[in-house]
Amino acid sequence: MNDVTPGNALSENELLHLAIEASNRERYDLSISYLKQAIAVPGPLASKTHFLLGTQYAQIGMYEDAERFMQLAVSFEPEFDIAVFQLGLLQLTSGKPDAAEASWQRLDFLPAEHGLNHFRRGMLALQRNALAEAEAELRAGLATPLPNAPLLAEMQRVTDNIVKMRAEAGESPAEGQNDAGDEHLFLSAYRH
Repeated sequence: MNDVTPGNALSENELLHLAIEASNRERYDLSISYLKQAIAVPGPLASKTHFLLGTQYAQIGMYEDAERFMQLAVSFEPEFDIAVFQLGLLQLTSGKPDAAEASWQRLDFLPAEHGLNHFRRGMLALQRNALAEAEAELRAGLATPLPNAPLLAEMQRVTDNIVKMRAEAGESPAEGQNDAGDEHLFLSAYRH
């Protein structure tokens, strides 16, 4: 769709594409500026512009703003599945597991075997330090045809970290329960 506006004003679509290009070049300042301009004149891409703005804020460590804009994206488009997943992931990694579970319930419209549902179950298992279950769910999610290379790379990294942690602990593939109170395991697997 080419929604060209008259005069010198950039359209919502043009601003969104400029923001994506700036983000790809790690120019988050420009990306945020373009997205704020796009949001100022809301249009049919509002869910995408709000979501991308949330991801840019997360990228620079402004997690409260990231969560707020991701929530807005989901409010505009409740079945924007990747936005729902990323909102829950942000909440989970910010120490808000109850909020993450509530957000991820919005993925219930997807089939149980959808990659995002496997990732959700895997991340919740990881948060509980059920490493074998987390690894199995993440691997199942990675085996699905999910067309999101950055998310797949992130989930592969988490899976690799779980494998490494289990090997260092001398845990066999059949084992999998660690101390449920050890939040350090979750953070180690997710952030490294």
